[in-house]
Amino acid sequence: MRKKHNIAILAALAALTVLPACNQGEIVTETSSGIRFAAPRQTKATDAVSNDDVFQVRDWYNGGRYHIDNTLVWDQTNTRWNYGTPTNYEWSGGSHLFFSWLDHSDSYSTTAFFGTGLSASGNTLTLPAKALSTSVAQYDFKYSNPVLRSTAANDYSDVPLVFNHLFAQVAISFQISNQTPNGEQPIFLHGVYLNDDFLNSKETTITFNENGTADVAFSNATAAGPVSARTDFGGMSYGKGATPIDVLSQRQSTSKDFYYFWPATEAELFEVIDVVYQMEGETDPVTGDPLIRTSRLSFPKGTKWLGGHKYSYTVTYMGGIFKVENTVMDWNYTELSASAENQSAMASWIGWDSESCTVSGHDITFKTDEQGRLKPIHGMFKIFSPTQCTFHINMTQNADFYTLTPNDGTHVHTGSASIGPAAGDILPGVTIDFYIYADDDDRPAAGQPAISAGLTFSVQASGGREFSLDSELQRDGAYNIIIPSM
Repeated sequence: MRKKHNIAILAALAALTVLPACNQGEIVTETSSGIRFAAPRQTKATDAVSNDDVFQVRDWYNGGRYHIDNTLVWDQTNTRWNYGTPTNYEWSGGSHLFFSWLDHSDSYSTTAFFGTGLSASGNTLTLPAKALSTSVAQYDFKYSNPVLRSTAANDYSDVPLVFNHLFAQVAISFQISNQTPNGEQPIFLHGVYLNDDFLNSKETTITFNENGTADVAFSNATAAGPVSARTDFGGMSYGKGATPIDVLSQRQSTSKDFYYFWPATEAELFEVIDVVYQMEGETDPVTGDPLIRTSRLSFPKGTKWLGGHKYSYTVTYMGGIFKVENTVMDWNYTELSASAENQSAMASWIGWDSESCTVSGHDITFKTDEQGRLKPIHGMFKIFSPTQCTFHINMTQNADFYTLTPNDGTHVHTGSASIGPAAGDILPGVTIDFYIYADDDDRPAAGQPAISAGLTFSVQASGGREFSLDSELQRDGAYNIIIPSM
Protein backbone atom coordinates (compact mmCIF):
# COMPACT_ATOMS: atom_id res chain seq x y z
CA MET A 1 0.00 0.00 0.00
CA ARG A 2 1.17 3.54 -0.71
CA LYS A 3 -0.60 5.14 2.25
CA LYS A 4 0.86 7.47 4.88
CA HIS A 5 -2.38 8.69 6.54
CA ASN A 6 -2.39 9.17 10.28
CA ILE A 7 -4.20 6.08 11.67
CA ALA A 8 -5.90 8.02 14.48
CA ILE A 9 -7.37 10.49 12.00
CA LEU A 10 -8.60 7.68 9.77
CA ALA A 11 -10.23 5.92 12.70
CA ALA A 12 -12.05 9.08 13.70
CA LEU A 13 -13.29 9.61 10.17
CA ALA A 14 -14.34 5.99 9.86
CA ALA A 15 -16.63 6.53 12.81
CA LEU A 16 -18.59 8.99 10.67
CA THR A 17 -20.15 6.18 8.66
CA VAL A 18 -23.67 7.58 8.77
CA LEU A 19 -24.28 11.32 8.81
CA PRO A 20 -27.12 13.58 7.77
CA ALA A 21 -26.75 14.93 4.27
CA CYS A 22 -23.93 17.46 4.34
CA ASN A 23 -25.01 21.10 4.57
CA GLN A 24 -21.55 22.68 4.21
CA GLY A 25 -21.97 22.96 0.46
CA GLU A 26 -24.26 21.97 -2.31
CA ILE A 27 -24.62 18.26 -2.98
CA VAL A 28 -23.85 17.83 -6.63
CA THR A 29 -26.20 15.57 -8.59
CA GLU A 30 -26.96 15.11 -12.24
CA THR A 31 -29.27 18.14 -12.04
CA SER A 32 -29.80 18.11 -15.80
CA SER A 33 -31.68 14.88 -15.24
CA GLY A 34 -34.02 16.65 -12.81
CA ILE A 35 -36.36 14.62 -10.61
CA ARG A 36 -36.01 10.91 -11.23
CA PHE A 37 -37.47 7.80 -9.68
CA ALA A 38 -35.81 4.61 -8.49
CA ALA A 39 -37.16 1.36 -9.87
CA PRO A 40 -40.62 0.95 -8.29
CA ARG A 41 -41.05 -1.91 -5.85
CA GLN A 42 -44.22 -3.48 -4.55
CA THR A 43 -45.15 -4.45 -1.01
CA LYS A 44 -42.43 -3.75 1.51
CA ALA A 45 -39.76 -3.06 -1.15
CA THR A 46 -38.97 -6.68 -1.86
CA ASP A 47 -40.06 -7.28 -5.43
CA ALA A 48 -39.80 -5.14 -8.52
CA VAL A 49 -43.07 -4.25 -10.17
CA SER A 50 -43.70 -5.59 -13.64
CA ASN A 51 -42.05 -3.66 -16.46
CA ASP A 52 -45.42 -3.87 -18.22
CA ASP A 53 -47.05 -1.70 -15.55
CA VAL A 54 -47.57 2.01 -16.15
CA PHE A 55 -48.08 4.35 -13.19
CA GLN A 56 -49.63 7.76 -12.67
CA VAL A 57 -47.18 9.90 -10.68
CA ARG A 58 -47.73 13.21 -8.91
CA ASP A 59 -45.55 15.75 -7.10
CA TRP A 60 -47.74 17.85 -4.78
CA TYR A 61 -45.51 20.90 -4.57
CA ASN A 62 -45.54 23.15 -1.48
CA GLY A 63 -49.06 21.92 -0.72
CA GLY A 64 -50.50 24.03 -3.51
CA ARG A 65 -50.13 22.57 -7.00
CA TYR A 66 -48.89 19.61 -9.01
CA HIS A 67 -45.28 20.06 -10.06
CA ILE A 68 -45.43 16.62 -11.73
CA ASP A 69 -48.59 15.27 -13.37
CA ASN A 70 -47.38 12.47 -15.61
CA THR A 71 -46.91 8.72 -15.95
CA LEU A 72 -43.95 6.43 -15.30
CA VAL A 73 -43.13 3.86 -17.97
CA TRP A 74 -40.33 1.35 -18.43
CA ASP A 75 -37.72 2.41 -20.98
CA GLN A 76 -36.47 -0.90 -22.38
CA THR A 77 -33.71 0.74 -24.41
CA ASN A 78 -32.09 2.58 -21.50
CA THR A 79 -33.33 0.09 -18.86
CA ARG A 80 -34.83 2.71 -16.55
CA TRP A 81 -38.19 4.20 -15.56
CA ASN A 82 -38.94 7.38 -17.48
CA TYR A 83 -41.85 9.79 -17.79
CA GLY A 84 -44.52 8.68 -20.26
CA THR A 85 -44.63 12.21 -21.66
CA PRO A 86 -40.91 13.08 -21.92
CA THR A 87 -40.32 16.11 -19.70
CA ASN A 88 -37.59 17.34 -17.38
CA TYR A 89 -38.84 18.32 -13.92
CA GLU A 90 -36.27 20.28 -11.93
CA TRP A 91 -36.03 20.33 -8.14
CA SER A 92 -37.84 23.60 -7.48
CA GLY A 93 -37.09 25.01 -4.02
CA GLY A 94 -39.52 23.88 -1.34
CA SER A 95 -41.34 20.68 -0.41
CA HIS A 96 -42.20 17.90 -2.84
CA LEU A 97 -44.73 15.20 -1.88
CA PHE A 98 -44.45 12.33 -4.36
CA PHE A 99 -47.06 9.61 -4.77
CA SER A 100 -48.25 7.26 -7.46
CA TRP A 101 -50.84 4.66 -8.42
CA LEU A 102 -51.31 2.07 -11.13
CA ASP A 103 -52.52 3.51 -14.44
CA HIS A 104 -52.67 0.26 -16.38
CA SER A 105 -51.24 -3.22 -16.39
CA ASP A 106 -50.84 -5.13 -19.65
CA SER A 107 -53.82 -4.00 -21.74
CA TYR A 108 -56.26 -3.22 -18.90
CA SER A 109 -56.50 0.16 -17.20
CA THR A 110 -57.53 1.60 -13.84
CA THR A 111 -60.01 3.86 -15.62
CA ALA A 112 -61.63 0.88 -17.34
CA PHE A 113 -61.77 -1.00 -14.02
CA PHE A 114 -63.26 1.74 -11.83
CA GLY A 115 -65.11 3.67 -14.52
CA THR A 116 -65.96 7.35 -14.26
CA GLY A 117 -65.49 9.10 -10.95
CA LEU A 118 -61.83 8.31 -10.37
CA SER A 119 -60.11 11.57 -9.47
CA ALA A 120 -57.02 13.06 -7.85
CA SER A 121 -57.16 16.33 -5.95
CA GLY A 122 -54.19 17.59 -3.99
CA ASN A 123 -52.76 14.64 -2.05
CA THR A 124 -56.00 12.62 -2.21
CA LEU A 125 -57.04 9.92 -4.68
CA THR A 126 -60.75 9.02 -4.84
CA LEU A 127 -61.93 5.71 -6.30
CA PRO A 128 -65.64 5.35 -7.11
CA ALA A 129 -67.77 2.41 -5.98
CA LYS A 130 -66.73 -0.88 -7.51
CA ALA A 131 -68.46 -4.23 -7.09
CA LEU A 132 -66.00 -7.11 -7.00
CA SER A 133 -67.11 -10.52 -8.19
CA THR A 134 -65.64 -13.56 -9.88
CA SER A 135 -67.01 -12.34 -13.21
CA VAL A 136 -65.20 -8.98 -13.29
CA ALA A 137 -61.63 -8.53 -14.47
CA GLN A 138 -59.10 -9.52 -11.83
CA TYR A 139 -57.12 -6.30 -11.44
CA ASP A 140 -54.34 -5.88 -8.89
CA PHE A 141 -54.65 -2.15 -8.19
CA LYS A 142 -51.61 -0.67 -6.43
CA TYR A 143 -50.85 2.66 -4.77
CA SER A 144 -47.56 3.94 -3.40
CA ASN A 145 -46.32 5.10 -0.06
CA PRO A 146 -45.84 8.88 -0.25
CA VAL A 147 -42.31 10.31 -0.21
CA LEU A 148 -41.71 13.82 1.14
CA ARG A 149 -38.59 15.69 0.06
CA SER A 150 -37.54 19.20 0.99
CA THR A 151 -34.82 20.83 -1.07
CA ALA A 152 -33.55 22.38 2.17
CA ALA A 153 -32.31 18.88 3.08
CA ASN A 154 -30.12 18.71 -0.06
CA ASP A 155 -31.41 15.23 -0.93
CA TYR A 156 -31.79 15.01 -4.69
CA SER A 157 -31.43 11.25 -4.95
CA ASP A 158 -33.78 9.15 -7.07
CA VAL A 159 -37.18 8.98 -5.38
CA PRO A 160 -38.02 5.42 -4.23
CA LEU A 161 -41.63 4.36 -4.77
CA VAL A 162 -42.89 1.37 -2.81
CA PHE A 163 -46.35 0.14 -3.78
CA ASN A 164 -49.11 -1.50 -1.78
CA HIS A 165 -51.89 -3.78 -2.99
CA LEU A 166 -55.35 -2.29 -2.41
CA PHE A 167 -57.22 -5.60 -2.44
CA ALA A 168 -56.97 -8.85 -0.51
CA GLN A 169 -56.78 -12.22 -2.27
CA VAL A 170 -59.21 -14.90 -1.08
CA ALA A 171 -59.88 -18.55 -1.92
CA ILE A 172 -62.56 -20.78 -0.32
CA SER A 173 -63.21 -24.50 -0.69
CA PHE A 174 -65.83 -26.86 0.77
CA GLN A 175 -65.31 -30.55 1.55
CA ILE A 176 -66.28 -33.36 3.87
CA SER A 177 -63.73 -33.66 6.67
CA ASN A 178 -61.04 -36.26 6.16
CA GLN A 179 -61.66 -37.23 9.79
CA THR A 180 -65.22 -38.36 9.02
CA PRO A 181 -65.71 -42.00 10.15
CA ASN A 182 -66.16 -44.51 7.38
CA GLY A 183 -69.81 -45.30 6.87
CA GLU A 184 -71.16 -41.90 7.93
CA GLN A 185 -74.08 -40.89 5.73
CA PRO A 186 -73.29 -38.34 3.01
CA ILE A 187 -75.17 -35.09 2.74
CA PHE A 188 -77.09 -34.10 -0.38
CA LEU A 189 -75.62 -30.82 -1.55
CA HIS A 190 -77.59 -28.08 -3.30
CA GLY A 191 -75.24 -25.11 -3.00
CA VAL A 192 -72.42 -23.41 -1.12
CA TYR A 193 -71.63 -19.74 -1.74
CA LEU A 194 -71.10 -16.24 -0.34
CA ASN A 195 -74.61 -15.00 0.35
CA ASP A 196 -76.43 -11.75 -0.37
CA ASP A 197 -75.26 -10.14 2.89
CA PHE A 198 -71.66 -10.14 1.72
CA LEU A 199 -70.52 -6.55 1.07
CA ASN A 200 -68.71 -6.66 -2.24
CA SER A 201 -68.85 -2.99 -3.28
CA LYS A 202 -67.05 -0.05 -1.66
CA GLU A 203 -65.85 3.46 -2.39
CA THR A 204 -62.27 4.36 -1.48
CA THR A 205 -60.31 7.45 -0.55
CA ILE A 206 -56.52 7.27 -0.37
CA THR A 207 -54.80 10.20 1.35
CA PHE A 208 -51.03 10.46 0.80
CA ASN A 209 -49.68 12.04 3.99
CA GLU A 210 -46.45 13.92 4.53
CA ASN A 211 -45.42 11.46 7.27
CA GLY A 212 -44.86 8.77 4.65
CA THR A 213 -48.12 6.87 5.10
CA ALA A 214 -51.14 6.48 2.89
CA ASP A 215 -54.45 6.43 4.75
CA VAL A 216 -57.04 4.25 3.02
CA ALA A 217 -60.69 4.86 3.96
CA PHE A 218 -63.68 2.86 2.69
CA SER A 219 -67.27 4.09 2.52
CA ASN A 220 -70.71 3.13 1.18
CA ALA A 221 -70.10 -0.61 1.55
CA THR A 222 -72.99 -2.48 -0.08
CA ALA A 223 -73.98 -5.94 -1.23
CA ALA A 224 -74.08 -5.44 -4.99
CA GLY A 225 -75.35 -8.70 -6.41
CA PRO A 226 -74.02 -12.26 -6.19
CA VAL A 227 -70.26 -12.69 -5.94
CA SER A 228 -70.53 -15.74 -8.18
CA ALA A 229 -73.13 -17.17 -10.57
CA ARG A 230 -74.39 -19.84 -8.17
CA THR A 231 -74.34 -23.48 -9.14
CA ASP A 232 -77.26 -25.69 -8.11
CA PHE A 233 -75.66 -29.04 -7.35
CA GLY A 234 -79.12 -30.61 -7.45
CA GLY A 235 -78.93 -32.43 -4.13
CA MET A 236 -76.01 -34.58 -5.26
CA SER A 237 -74.71 -37.17 -2.82
CA TYR A 238 -71.62 -35.63 -1.25
CA GLY A 239 -69.54 -37.66 1.18
CA LYS A 240 -66.02 -38.39 2.35
CA GLY A 241 -63.54 -38.46 -0.53
CA ALA A 242 -65.71 -36.34 -2.85
CA THR A 243 -63.86 -33.73 -4.89
CA PRO A 244 -63.90 -30.38 -3.00
CA ILE A 245 -66.10 -27.52 -4.17
CA ASP A 246 -64.35 -24.27 -5.07
CA VAL A 247 -66.85 -21.89 -3.46
CA LEU A 248 -65.86 -18.82 -5.48
CA SER A 249 -65.57 -20.39 -8.92
CA GLN A 250 -68.57 -22.65 -8.15
CA ARG A 251 -67.06 -25.85 -9.48
CA GLN A 252 -65.60 -29.08 -8.18
CA SER A 253 -61.82 -28.87 -8.14
CA THR A 254 -58.88 -30.19 -6.18
CA SER A 255 -57.33 -26.71 -6.29
CA LYS A 256 -58.56 -23.29 -5.18
CA ASP A 257 -58.87 -20.16 -7.28
CA PHE A 258 -57.93 -16.86 -5.64
CA TYR A 259 -59.96 -13.72 -6.32
CA TYR A 260 -59.53 -10.07 -5.34
CA PHE A 261 -61.83 -8.70 -2.63
CA TRP A 262 -62.14 -5.48 -0.69
CA PRO A 263 -60.50 -5.38 2.73
CA ALA A 264 -63.16 -6.32 5.28
CA THR A 265 -63.81 -6.05 9.01
CA GLU A 266 -64.79 -8.94 11.28
CA ALA A 267 -68.38 -7.66 11.36
CA GLU A 268 -68.52 -7.67 7.55
CA LEU A 269 -67.47 -11.34 7.51
CA PHE A 270 -70.17 -12.50 9.94
CA GLU A 271 -72.62 -15.12 8.61
CA VAL A 272 -71.87 -14.60 4.94
CA ILE A 273 -71.27 -18.24 3.85
CA ASP A 274 -74.36 -20.33 3.06
CA VAL A 275 -74.40 -24.13 2.71
CA VAL A 276 -77.67 -25.52 1.31
CA TYR A 277 -78.13 -29.30 1.75
CA GLN A 278 -80.35 -32.22 2.78
CA MET A 279 -79.88 -35.06 5.25
CA GLU A 280 -80.81 -38.64 4.43
CA GLY A 281 -84.51 -39.31 5.11
CA GLU A 282 -85.39 -35.86 6.54
CA THR A 283 -88.73 -34.43 5.42
CA ASP A 284 -90.65 -31.22 6.04
CA PRO A 285 -93.19 -31.96 8.83
CA VAL A 286 -95.85 -29.88 7.05
CA THR A 287 -95.46 -30.71 3.37
CA GLY A 288 -93.72 -34.06 3.61
CA ASP A 289 -91.21 -32.88 1.00
CA PRO A 290 -87.48 -33.48 1.53
CA LEU A 291 -86.26 -30.98 4.15
CA ILE A 292 -83.72 -28.54 2.69
CA ARG A 293 -81.48 -26.94 5.29
CA THR A 294 -79.43 -23.76 5.04
CA SER A 295 -76.49 -23.34 7.41
CA ARG A 296 -75.19 -19.79 7.62
CA LEU A 297 -71.50 -19.65 8.59
CA SER A 298 -69.07 -16.93 9.65
CA PHE A 299 -65.39 -16.72 8.99
CA PRO A 300 -63.29 -17.59 12.09
CA LYS A 301 -63.57 -15.22 15.04
CA GLY A 302 -61.19 -12.29 14.74
CA THR A 303 -60.94 -12.61 10.95
CA LYS A 304 -60.44 -9.47 8.94
CA TRP A 305 -59.13 -9.04 5.45
CA LEU A 306 -56.30 -6.59 4.84
CA GLY A 307 -55.10 -5.26 1.53
CA GLY A 308 -51.98 -7.02 0.31
CA HIS A 309 -52.72 -10.21 2.25
CA LYS A 310 -53.77 -13.57 0.89
CA TYR A 311 -56.29 -15.80 2.67
CA SER A 312 -57.17 -19.44 2.05
CA TYR A 313 -60.24 -21.01 3.72
CA THR A 314 -61.59 -24.54 3.86
CA VAL A 315 -65.16 -25.18 5.00
CA THR A 316 -65.44 -28.74 6.33
CA TYR A 317 -68.44 -30.83 7.38
CA MET A 318 -68.49 -33.80 9.77
CA GLY A 319 -71.31 -35.27 11.84
CA GLY A 320 -73.66 -32.35 11.42
CA ILE A 321 -71.03 -29.73 12.26
CA PHE A 322 -69.56 -27.18 9.86
CA LYS A 323 -66.16 -25.65 10.55
CA VAL A 324 -64.28 -22.90 8.70
CA GLU A 325 -60.48 -23.21 8.83
CA ASN A 326 -58.16 -20.53 7.54
CA THR A 327 -54.61 -19.97 6.41
CA VAL A 328 -52.95 -16.59 5.86
CA MET A 329 -50.49 -16.77 2.99
CA ASP A 330 -47.91 -14.41 1.53
CA TRP A 331 -48.92 -12.49 -1.56
CA ASN A 332 -47.40 -14.47 -4.43
CA TYR A 333 -45.90 -16.58 -1.62
CA THR A 334 -42.80 -14.37 -1.28
CA GLU A 335 -43.51 -10.68 -1.14
CA LEU A 336 -44.78 -10.02 2.35
CA SER A 337 -42.16 -11.90 4.31
CA ALA A 338 -39.33 -12.34 1.87
CA SER A 339 -36.07 -12.86 3.69
CA ALA A 340 -33.19 -10.52 3.06
CA GLU A 341 -31.66 -13.32 1.02
CA ASN A 342 -34.51 -13.11 -1.51
CA GLN A 343 -35.05 -9.34 -1.57
CA SER A 344 -34.26 -7.34 -4.66
CA ALA A 345 -31.62 -4.61 -4.50
CA MET A 346 -32.99 -1.11 -4.05
CA ALA A 347 -30.53 1.75 -3.66
CA SER A 348 -30.43 5.41 -4.54
CA TRP A 349 -27.51 7.71 -5.31
CA ILE A 350 -27.57 11.08 -3.47
CA GLY A 351 -24.51 12.87 -4.77
CA TRP A 352 -21.00 14.25 -4.22
CA ASP A 353 -20.28 17.05 -1.74
CA SER A 354 -19.13 19.97 -3.90
CA GLU A 355 -16.88 21.21 -1.08
CA SER A 356 -14.76 18.08 -1.45
CA CYS A 357 -14.44 17.59 -5.20
CA THR A 358 -15.08 18.93 -8.67
CA VAL A 359 -17.78 17.13 -10.64
CA SER A 360 -17.69 17.18 -14.42
CA GLY A 361 -20.02 14.57 -15.86
CA HIS A 362 -18.74 11.30 -14.46
CA ASP A 363 -15.26 12.70 -13.68
CA ILE A 364 -14.84 13.32 -9.94
CA THR A 365 -11.61 15.21 -9.19
CA PHE A 366 -10.00 15.87 -5.80
CA LYS A 367 -9.98 19.49 -4.59
CA THR A 368 -7.17 20.96 -2.50
CA ASP A 369 -7.35 22.91 0.74
CA GLU A 370 -5.68 26.28 1.47
CA GLN A 371 -2.35 24.51 2.05
CA GLY A 372 -2.60 22.74 -1.32
CA ARG A 373 -3.32 19.32 0.23
CA LEU A 374 -5.87 16.97 -1.31
CA LYS A 375 -9.22 17.00 0.45
CA PRO A 376 -11.10 13.72 1.05
CA ILE A 377 -13.84 13.22 -1.53
CA HIS A 378 -17.25 12.82 0.12
CA GLY A 379 -19.97 10.73 -1.57
CA MET A 380 -23.44 9.73 -0.38
CA PHE A 381 -26.02 7.06 -1.21
CA LYS A 382 -28.83 5.03 0.39
CA ILE A 383 -29.65 1.32 0.46
CA PHE A 384 -33.30 0.38 1.02
CA SER A 385 -33.03 -3.38 0.49
CA PRO A 386 -31.86 -6.03 1.16
CA THR A 387 -32.75 -4.99 4.69
CA GLN A 388 -29.89 -7.09 6.10
CA CYS A 389 -26.71 -7.07 4.08
CA THR A 390 -23.12 -5.86 3.83
CA PHE A 391 -22.28 -3.32 1.16
CA HIS A 392 -18.93 -3.14 -0.59
CA ILE A 393 -17.28 -0.30 -2.53
CA ASN A 394 -14.31 -1.40 -4.57
CA MET A 395 -11.78 0.74 -6.42
CA THR A 396 -10.91 -0.53 -9.87
CA GLN A 397 -7.49 0.12 -11.45
CA ASN A 398 -4.85 2.05 -9.50
CA ALA A 399 -6.65 1.03 -6.29
CA ASP A 400 -3.49 1.27 -4.16
CA PHE A 401 -3.37 5.04 -4.67
CA TYR A 402 -6.64 5.44 -2.74
CA THR A 403 -8.04 4.80 0.73
CA LEU A 404 -11.77 4.37 1.38
CA THR A 405 -13.60 4.83 4.67
CA PRO A 406 -15.46 3.14 6.17
CA ASN A 407 -13.41 0.09 5.26
CA ASP A 408 -13.14 -3.48 6.47
CA GLY A 409 -9.87 -2.78 8.33
CA THR A 410 -7.90 -5.06 6.05
CA HIS A 411 -8.20 -3.65 2.56
CA VAL A 412 -8.25 0.10 3.04
CA HIS A 413 -9.11 0.73 -0.61
CA THR A 414 -12.31 -1.33 -0.17
CA GLY A 415 -15.29 0.33 1.56
CA SER A 416 -17.60 -1.86 3.61
CA ALA A 417 -20.30 -1.67 6.31
CA SER A 418 -23.42 -3.53 7.43
CA ILE A 419 -27.09 -2.71 6.83
CA GLY A 420 -29.56 -4.07 9.37
CA PRO A 421 -31.21 -3.76 12.78
CA ALA A 422 -28.25 -4.78 14.95
CA ALA A 423 -26.34 -2.31 17.12
CA GLY A 424 -23.77 -0.51 14.99
CA ASP A 425 -25.55 -1.33 11.72
CA ILE A 426 -26.79 1.29 9.30
CA LEU A 427 -30.57 1.25 9.08
CA PRO A 428 -32.11 0.70 5.63
CA GLY A 429 -32.87 4.01 3.90
CA VAL A 430 -30.43 6.07 5.99
CA THR A 431 -27.82 8.16 4.18
CA ILE A 432 -24.48 6.36 3.89
CA ASP A 433 -21.45 8.67 3.79
CA PHE A 434 -18.15 7.42 2.38
CA TYR A 435 -14.83 9.17 1.86
CA ILE A 436 -12.04 8.64 -0.66
CA TYR A 437 -8.50 9.75 0.26
CA ALA A 438 -5.37 10.15 -1.83
CA ASP A 439 -1.84 10.78 -0.56
CA ASP A 440 -0.29 14.10 -1.58
CA ASP A 441 3.02 12.32 -2.20
CA ASP A 442 1.34 10.24 -4.89
CA ARG A 443 0.20 13.19 -6.98
CA PRO A 444 1.72 13.20 -10.47
CA ALA A 445 4.19 15.97 -11.21
CA ALA A 446 3.14 18.94 -13.29
CA GLY A 447 2.73 17.90 -16.90
CA GLN A 448 2.30 14.23 -16.00
CA PRO A 449 -0.99 12.38 -16.65
CA ALA A 450 -3.49 12.36 -13.81
CA ILE A 451 -4.20 9.12 -11.93
CA SER A 452 -7.73 7.76 -12.12
CA ALA A 453 -9.71 4.85 -10.74
CA GLY A 454 -13.26 3.54 -11.07
CA LEU A 455 -15.78 2.44 -8.43
CA THR A 456 -18.02 -0.61 -8.16
CA PHE A 457 -20.84 -1.00 -5.64
CA SER A 458 -22.24 -4.33 -4.47
CA VAL A 459 -24.06 -5.96 -1.57
CA GLN A 460 -23.89 -9.36 0.05
CA ALA A 461 -27.22 -10.44 1.61
CA SER A 462 -27.29 -12.05 5.04
CA GLY A 463 -27.57 -15.51 3.46
CA GLY A 464 -24.49 -14.99 1.31
CA ARG A 465 -25.98 -14.03 -2.05
CA GLU A 466 -23.99 -11.24 -3.75
CA PHE A 467 -25.17 -8.86 -6.44
CA SER A 468 -24.17 -5.55 -8.00
CA LEU A 469 -25.64 -2.14 -7.11
CA ASP A 470 -24.06 -0.36 -10.07
CA SER A 471 -27.33 -0.35 -12.02
CA GLU A 472 -28.86 1.58 -9.10
CA LEU A 473 -25.94 3.82 -8.03
CA GLN A 474 -24.12 4.35 -11.34
CA ARG A 475 -27.12 4.10 -13.62
CA ASP A 476 -25.88 6.80 -16.04
CA GLY A 477 -22.31 5.58 -16.24
CA ALA A 478 -19.36 4.66 -14.02
CA TYR A 479 -17.67 7.37 -11.96
CA ASN A 480 -14.02 8.19 -12.61
CA ILE A 481 -12.09 9.25 -9.45
CA ILE A 482 -9.18 11.51 -10.51
CA ILE A 483 -5.99 12.50 -8.63
CA PRO A 484 -4.89 15.65 -10.50
CA SER A 485 -1.27 16.44 -11.28
CA MET A 486 0.57 19.15 -9.35
